Amino acid sequence: MARLIPSFTDDQTPPGERDVFNMLAMGPNDWVALHSLDLTPWNRGLRTEIDFVLIVPDTGLLCIEVKSQETISFENDQWNPPEIKRSPFKQASDGQHTFYRRLRDLAPQFRNVPVVHCCVFPNARFDLSPNLSVQPWELVDSRTFRTFARGEDFCADLRAKMRMSIQVDHNLQPLTNPLSRAQIDAIIGFCFPVQKRRSGLREEIQRHEEEIERLLRDQQKPVLQLTALNKRVIINGPAGTGKTLIAMEVARRAAADRRVGLVCFNQLIGDWMKQQVQHSTPILPNLIVGRAIRILAEMTGLSIPKEPTQSYWEHDLPEQLEERLTDPEFRAVASFDYLVVDEAQDLLARPRLWECLTRFLDGGVGGSFCLFGDFDNQVFGERGPMEHSLASIQASAKPTNYRLSENCRNYKIIGDSAVRLSGFDKLVYSGYMRPGGGIQNYDISFYEQDSQQLDILAKWLKEFRSKGYKSSEITVLSFRNSDDCAAARLAGTGFNLHPAWKSGDGTGYTSVHAFKGLENKVVIITDVVLGAADFHRHLFYTGMTRASESVRVLCDKSSQKTLIGWFTGKALS
Repeated sequence: MARLIPSFTDDQTPPGERDVFNMLAMGPNDWVALHSLDLTPWNRGLRTEIDFVLIVPDTGLLCIEVKSQETISFENDQWNPPEIKRSPFKQASDGQHTFYRRLRDLAPQFRNVPVVHCCVFPNARFDLSPNLSVQPWELVDSRTFRTFARGEDFCADLRAKMRMSIQVDHNLQPLTNPLSRAQIDAIIGFCFPVQKRRSGLREEIQRHEEEIERLLRDQQKPVLQLTALNKRVIINGPAGTGKTLIAMEVARRAAADRRVGLVCFNQLIGDWMKQQVQHSTPILPNLIVGRAIRILAEMTGLSIPKEPTQSYWEHDLPEQLEERLTDPEFRAVASFDYLVVDEAQDLLARPRLWECLTRFLDGGVGGSFCLFGDFDNQVFGERGPMEHSLASIQASAKPTNYRLSENCRNYKIIGDSAVRLSGFDKLVYSGYMRPGGGIQNYDISFYEQDSQQLDILAKWLKEFRSKGYKSSEITVLSFRNSDDCAAARLAGTGFNLHPAWKSGDGTGYTSVHAFKGLENKVVIITDVVLGAADFHRHLFYTGMTRASESVRVLCDKSSQKTLIGWFTGKALS
């Protein structure tokens, strides 16, 4: 018997794949069949799946695409039935080339191993008329498949088709020596991370779900139930209520059997979520994570300029994306079955980008999605367009809505101070999960000259390090552009400081805007000048609520009276 990985089929396996699986199981003892590989991470995030990769030691590798439908036809430039959205032969060919490129990159020693493809329609007759793109030996339809009384006969036919494909392709050469057991095991090892079905996967998922259940508060747990029972959900909650953690868990659970996009607007939170998901267990290859605009550009094969202008983001790139999406073949491989958006208010504030994103979702706004956002307090962009987009979604998609209000990140002194300084005149938090916290967790200092600000910043960095905090557990956020902030100037004087988007063991710094959605134990806010033309008071709320332990604020002396007035609720001039 051949070796099949995994050695079983589950309830989600289509009947045609199950029939092929059973036939392959009766193949030669040295054959290996890898079932259900998702090559999405290897192909710019595009939907790229291979039903079987067959390792035939004396011939090469065969990528098999199986269609289980009882009738399959191609008429009037479209495939029938409608669930076949693109050519199975093109799908098999794309899978073959993607698989070969990745295998060659990971293991150059296999670059001369021939990789070919074919389609198997176990239940459907298909008349393949003479054409330039598909050869007769690239298809096994029901008329042929049902003639095989034994799995050995089916496997012998596949080997013959492989050899014919190799013979007519001048880019391929037959194997001079059969693949050894060690070589076969190496190929299996490279394929293992992208298997959709493997032994123990369900157990791993259940263990992870149990761990998450222990972490989530009673107020947050219903979100997981809502998303399981409703196609479209909107979660509204202020900073620190656990939206990002829940969004990641919602995406993980959905990606167990669907192609899911987990996206956001900001680069730093997008990179962080992507890193977290890539290092989580189990690894789900059909979960695409990151900054929305970068994912869309990568999937469409567009190159973002090194120094893009505002016009590029708002007009040029959306136009290029829209043009690419007119190709139905592309939409079939680029679409998501489910979309999870963190910090959704920032994407909704940019209607054209939001429109492009929804066109990547199967069914558009009428498809399946879950939006997480702070739609009341934290909108970096124009509020008017955001509210219009949100109202449009509410009217057309009629999503289920849920509100989070308990702060599970900050001490009360930090959360309340952030709300007061931001000038919100309404109740933001219903309560705080974390007990404790006092005046040692929050402080403001005023400086008259920039050199004095740098001295105080240096002193605070040393103090927190002396209290046992690692450099990486401290983040410096500025009300200015990160290139012109106090931390950037202090970095040149021997302190281990670096831009937050760069990896390293030191203390990261960036603007308040860029760090939205993230958190760290200690946050130091610098360059607070209330009279600046581009000052936005609500930045206090966004910046201060990033801290899970302590906050320090450095404010220009000229703003002292105003700041104290805001804090006490008494207007001072």
